[in-house]
Amino acid sequence: MRPKKGNKSKIIEAAIDLFNKDGVGNVGTNRIAAHLQISPGNLYYHFRDKEDIIRAIFPEISAATEAALMINEPNLPGEAQLVAIAKNWMTVVWKYRFFYGNLVELLRNDPELRKLYGRRREATLHFIKSALLATRIREKQGKSPLDGESAMRLAINIWIIALNWIRYLQIDKSDAEISEAEITDGAHQIFALLEPYLDEQAAVILRESFK
Repeated sequence: MRPKKGNKSKIIEAAIDLFNKDGVGNVGTNRIAAHLQISPGNLYYHFRDKEDIIRAIFPEISAATEAALMINEPNLPGEAQLVAIAKNWMTVVWKYRFFYGNLVELLRNDPELRKLYGRRREATLHFIKSALLATRIREKQGKSPLDGESAMRLAINIWIIALNWIRYLQIDKSDAEISEAEITDGAHQIFALLEPYLDEQAAVILRESFK
C-alpha cells in the first residue's frame, strides 16, 4: 500500500497543475487551497506565500533536470546521447512549463530562488560541455577538436534554446494552447544547432530519430 500523501505534497502537486493550466499570475494561495478543499490557514501552515511554494517546487525541477541528463545507454553513439538528452530535457520543460515560461519574472522576484537556479544552471552547463567534448564531434569530420571555450559557448546556446523555446511559442499562443509535442520539438532545434558539427552518417541517423 502506498503511503498517504500529506497536505504539503498535495499543495505542491496542485500548485504545479494550476500554474501550468492557468498561469502563475492567475493562481494565488487561496485558489490552491480552494482547489484542494482545505482552509487557507492549512496551506499557510506549510507555506508562507506563493513564492515559498514555487521555491519548494524547484528541487523537484532540479532533480528532474539532472535525471534527464543521465542517459545510461552505452551502445548509443555520443551524438545520439546528446539528442536523447535534449528530448528528455524538453519533457522536463513541458512538465514544469509554468516555471520556464515565467522564468525571468520568478527569478527577479525571489533572490533565493535565483541563487538555487544559478547553481543548477552552472552544473547543467558544465555537464553539457563535458558531453560535447566527450563526443569528439568535430574530430569525426577531420576537423580540429572543440576546445573548452568553444564547447562552453555551444553548451550555452543549447541551454538558451532549451529554456527559451517555450517563450518563442508563447509569442503566438496562450500557455493553454501550447501542446507537449510543440515543446518537445525544441529538441529538434537543438539538433539543428548540433548538425553542422556532425559527420554525415551521424546526422542521417539522428534526422531519422525525429520522424
